Amino acid sequence: MTEQTILHAAKTVFLRKGLGATTMQDIAAEAKISRTLLHYYYRNKDTLFRAILDGAVGEFIPKVAMLIELDIPLIEKAGLLVDGYLALLLEDPLLPHFMVMEIQRDPRVLVQLFRDKRGEFGEVSRLKAQIGKELCIEGDTDAALAHIFTSLYGMLIFPFLAKPALDEVFFDNNPDAFRAFMMERKPYIVSMMQTLFASMKRAAATSAAPASSSAKNKTARAKTKAAVSGRKAARAAA
Repeated sequence: MTEQTILHAAKTVFLRKGLGATTMQDIAAEAKISRTLLHYYYRNKDTLFRAILDGAVGEFIPKVAMLIELDIPLIEKAGLLVDGYLALLLEDPLLPHFMVMEIQRDPRVLVQLFRDKRGEFGEVSRLKAQIGKELCIEGDTDAALAHIFTSLYGMLIFPFLAKPALDEVFFDNNPDAFRAFMMERKPYIVSMMQTLFASMKRAAATSAAPASSSAKNKTARAKTKAAVSGRKAARAAA
């Protein structure tokens, strides 16, 4: 119970003051425990901050990896990811604030957390191959994956970051309204991802068309040049 009290107190103080301005004494005071007891559980605030992130997303990372590995279309994977992340974020609405805070402070910590929980991102290479195949993208798919990542997570996470304003402006501070809004939003997110996939596939086809045309023209020019050379050789022989 004491450790959960510490974690809850740390969340409160981190959000109020930011990680940089928070001291262990602040957290001990919020938790109403001695600083000595706080240090018994956590050596410093960085360790405590990492524990909050690890506890919140650590168990979910392997589930995301399993979803990525499923042999199903991209849009179905997107739908399952939306379901999973919404369940996680509705359970812990403060998590996006901590993720953004850590990304701004040191993004390597989140990257390392992913690596600790799921190796060296082996699933990403398979996902990139699937993106290339389904969206007809030739060559590097890093930019395509970045578009998919930022679109999906933006639509999922931004409402939680803006929740205080949404509650005040749209939901009359009704505690149940935001949850209902996010559940209603689920099919909209999937639909918008489907639109994104279609747009990316059209863009890939459009960019491939000039390249194909250029190759055909180059081949035609080579054939013409060969034919001219052949006629010149024939005349010279005659």
